[in-house]
Amino acid sequence: HNALLHAKALEVNADRPSGSKYSLKEIQQMVKEDEQLQNLTQEEMDQYITALNEHHDMKVHGIRANNVAAARDVLATTNKITKELHGLHNHTGIYATLLVMWGHINDSIQSTWTTTDNSAEFWEDVSGHQIVDVACQYEQWACTQNQSMSLIFP
Repeated sequence: HNALLHAKALEVNADRPSGSKYSLKEIQQMVKEDEQLQNLTQEEMDQYITALNEHHDMKVHGIRANNVAAARDVLATTNKITKELHGLHNHTGIYATLLVMWGHINDSIQSTWTTTDNSAEFWEDVSGHQIVDVACQYEQWACTQNQSMSLIFP
């Protein structure tokens, strides 16, 4: 069903400017009313599913158009992960540290870190360095690896 919604959304929203695209409910109704989509062969359905899977794969692994888009993607994803980690801590009592660093000197990604509860104290107790110092060292190390997303993905 998601594959059909994806295909219909691409079809009807392709030339519509941001803010005027059809809503999910509208697209769901369009799919219900589209006789061609209701009478698909298994092979046609498999093609729609393959197209949706390729779209998902591109969103997860694809290269962003520019550094600003990459930075926004990192920020949004890091915020989601941070919320999940804090939620897990609240529900299960886990401890976690997340370090997110730019991997190339020309990246515009803002390096950041997050810890649950008092996890930041672990770094100071074990390594003798505060989390901010560990993050700076990690950032320096990452930049010396001479890799970026554009070099990792073909």
